[in-house]
Amino acid sequence: MTTIERRRDPRIAVELPLRFTFGDKTIDSRIVDLSKAGIRFQTPQPLPVMSRMQMTLDLPEGKRITRITIVGVVVRCAEVRGRRGLPFDAAIFFEDVSPASARNRLNEFVGSYTAPA
Repeated sequence: MTTIERRRDPRIAVELPLRFTFGDKTIDSRIVDLSKAGIRFQTPQPLPVMSRMQMTLDLPEGKRITRITIVGVVVRCAEVRGRRGLPFDAAIFFEDVSPASARNRLNEFVGSYTAPA
């Protein structure tokens, strides 16, 4: 059975640090993949679907790092059996990437991985 890709924006596999705030907790994690519209990452606890959260990404740019802050909504959270430490995968849809310079930097970063060779 063939699955149909419904995402408009391609995902890139990246391993970058991520810090997110959920409720009153700030948690350090790792990104699994990223697109212009969302992110998938590992988390130590389940996150309720449709809940809002704030996250901070450090995007490498040569020898510099650009830190951007994003507000997103949890669209999926599932346990990965057998994985310890960060046993859940969470998928977040980006609701707000601002200012425009942060949105531009995210688009450039993802675009650098998806541009034709």
